[in-house]
Amino acid sequence: MNTPTMSLSVSKPRSADHNQARYDVRFSNAHVLLGLLSNIRVVDQLLGGLRQNSVVLITGSRIRLRAAESYCLRAQLPEDRGGLDGPSLFIDGGNSFDVYLFTSIARAHGLDHREALDKLVLSRAFTPYELKQLICKDSGEVFRLRQPKLLVISDIFSLFEHDIEVNEAARIMSKITGSILRTKELRHVPIVMTTASVPQHLERFVDYICNTRTEFVEEEHRVFARLLKHSSKPPTELAADVHTHYNQLPLLPQKVIAHG
Repeated sequence: MNTPTMSLSVSKPRSADHNQARYDVRFSNAHVLLGLLSNIRVVDQLLGGLRQNSVVLITGSRIRLRAAESYCLRAQLPEDRGGLDGPSLFIDGGNSFDVYLFTSIARAHGLDHREALDKLVLSRAFTPYELKQLICKDSGEVFRLRQPKLLVISDIFSLFEHDIEVNEAARIMSKITGSILRTKELRHVPIVMTTASVPQHLERFVDYICNTRTEFVEEEHRVFARLLKHSSKPPTELAADVHTHYNQLPLLPQKVIAHG
């Protein structure tokens, strides 16, 4: 399939804030960290490291999207640098992937951004039915051929916000939920999902599949975070000062594997 292209004017990515610069886990040992970290202080403080049984939902502000891309990049690192030593599968349900953000994170970790993009399998959905196809069927072929070490489903609920009946949305989400649980059991990889918010009529599916839930709200230079659910931690709230804005532009990477 030909890779779709687009032309957009973009600004140069902002540099990391001074707090983030002091928090740098790029060269930490994976056995010490006991899980995959995002290298974003407030996210890692709340969630800790992602493990093979992690099914995480990150809700709220756009810091969720930066965290998703950072996890994908850091999964490529060798284990002695805190990574999973393999590619990632990024299923994009909200047209949210930002190639410039991803390449800037790669450079910050001393990686060639073209090689990093080659190790990222990006699949994009534009309807709930395409999202179901990607998660329930096409992802199995990706795991067989590329053996990704991390699955990210970005903005999983965005395609259910308009023009779909409640019962039909529930039917599709039931199929997606079953597939995510099978992936966790069969593939033994961390699974990260992001969303701006959870539709009320789909809340029960989130409670069923996620063993970790967190929410972030950004206000100027403050981030307010809540850990709503975790397999080993009690509910927690914290606030942090940040000077990096987590805005993104939806752009296509150099290589896209499209399905549906």
